[in-house]
Amino acid sequence: METEKAQRILVETNEIESAFLNRDVKVDFYLPKNVADPSQLSLLLINDGQDLEKMGFEQVLNNFITSSYQVAPLLCVAIHCGANRKLEYGVAGFPDYLDRGNRADLYTRFVLQELLPFIHKTYCITSFKEKAFAGFSLGGLMALDIVWNHAPEFSKVGVFSGSFWWRDKDDKAADYNNDKNRIIINKIRSSRKKPHLQYWFYAGYAQ
Repeated sequence: METEKAQRILVETNEIESAFLNRDVKVDFYLPKNVADPSQLSLLLINDGQDLEKMGFEQVLNNFITSSYQVAPLLCVAIHCGANRKLEYGVAGFPDYLDRGNRADLYTRFVLQELLPFIHKTYCITSFKEKAFAGFSLGGLMALDIVWNHAPEFSKVGVFSGSFWWRDKDDKAADYNNDKNRIIINKIRSSRKKPHLQYWFYAGYAQ
């Protein structure tokens, strides 16, 4: 019985050939077993998916599912970053002052036009109850940017120690202003509100 409980998650790994990123993208799929009602299945995309194994993510999910809480079925998709992480993650259309993040628009197109169709086709899922995106540090910034720019597609975003410092000017410049030169903050301020979106922000610190 304990063995059966410990295997509520099936992990599959695929590589998706991306025309936008010009590379094969490794993706881990954490699939819930024995979903009674597929219409209740939600989707969680996670940046920096290569780090989830050392976090013990599979066991975290298993523990959560077998807990006393009522947990809706959730498909978690962990997207491994490439060698150009600091170019592919960022704010789409707004590279930072060192031109990092200049491929963030291409990463966004990969997620929306290649990854999501792959998920629907491979797992025969017509639609999800909800779609969310999460990430850590720079991956958290990228997750927020994608969700904010494509709010009709998503309902939630999780940002863990997000790189909100991402800026369009060197902070050592004489005219740098922390309130004016942070890219994602300016982008959100200049946009319309997205009242249906829900956010989870978490920030840790090192002692």
